[in-house]
Amino acid sequence: MQADDRGALAAAALGMTAVGVGVAVSARLTAYPVATAQALRYAAAAAILTAMARRGGRREPPPAARDRARIWLVAATGMVLFNIAVVRAVTTGEPASVATIVGCAPIVFAIAVPLLERRRPALPVVAGACLVAAGAAVVEGAGTAGAASIAWSVVALACEVAFTVVAAPVLRTTSPLELSRRACWVAAGMLALAGPAFEGSGALRVPDGGELAAIAYLAVAATVGAFVLWYGAVRRLGAERVGLLCGLMPVAAAFAGVLVAGEPFRWRTLAGTDLVAAGLLLALATRPARVRVRQRG
Repeated sequence: MQADDRGALAAAALGMTAVGVGVAVSARLTAYPVATAQALRYAAAAAILTAMARRGGRREPPPAARDRARIWLVAATGMVLFNIAVVRAVTTGEPASVATIVGCAPIVFAIAVPLLERRRPALPVVAGACLVAAGAAVVEGAGTAGAASIAWSVVALACEVAFTVVAAPVLRTTSPLELSRRACWVAAGMLALAGPAFEGSGALRVPDGGELAAIAYLAVAATVGAFVLWYGAVRRLGAERVGLLCGLMPVAAAFAGVLVAGEPFRWRTLAGTDLVAAGLLLALATRPARVRVRQRG
C-alpha cells in the first residue's frame, strides 16, 4: 500500500473517530430539541467551511446540475433523515439494537459498491466487513427492538451508506471542502424548517453552556474535520474501502463514553475492538479492482 493511501486511511479513521466521540458528547443534548441542535451544528460548520474556503483563496466553479442534486440528496438523507431515523429508532427500541443494525454499514459498502460499479464483490473484503460489523455489535451489546425500531434503524443504515456512496461521484469535480460546505448549508436550512414543524415552540430554546459546548464539538470536530477528512479519503480510495472504517465509530463512542461520560468500562469493548481490527486488516489487505474516485481535469 502506498504511503498516500495509508495517509488517506488514517485521515478517514481520524474523522470517524471524531464522529464516534460525538456520539458520547451528544449525551449532553438529550434534553435539547434534536432538529434545532443539528441545525445549529450544520450552520456553524457551514460558516466555518465557508471561511476556510475564502481564506484558501480558491474559488471552485459551481457544481453541475446533477452534482447539485446529489449534494441535496446527501444532505437530505445522510444528514437530515439519518438523524431523524436514529431518534425515531431509539424511542421504540434500545440504542444497542439500533447501533448494531446501523453497524452493518461496512457489509453494505463491501457488497453494494462493487455491484454498482458492475463488478463482483471481493470475498476477503466482504469477510472482513462482516468481522467489522460483528465487532461493532459486540461493542454495543445486545438490545431489543420492535418492528418500528428495526424499520427506522434500516432507514438510518441506508442513510449512513448514502452519505458516502451518493457523494462519491461529486468528488470527481468538487473538493471535499466544497462538497461538505454546500451539504452543510442545505442540511442546516432543512433542519431549521423541520424544527418548529416537529418540535413546536420548544424548538427555539436557547442552549445552556453544556449544550452549547456539545454543539460546538459536533460542528467543529464531528462535521468540519470529520467530513473533510472522510471525503478526502473517499476521493482517493473510493467508497468501498473507506466505508469499512464506519466500524470504528462504535468503538470510539464506547471509549469516549468511559472517558467523557463516566460510563463503566466493559471487557466486551476490547473483544469487539479486536474483531473490528481483524476485519479491517483482512479487508484492507485486498485491493479492489477499482479503488479511486477518478477526477476529471
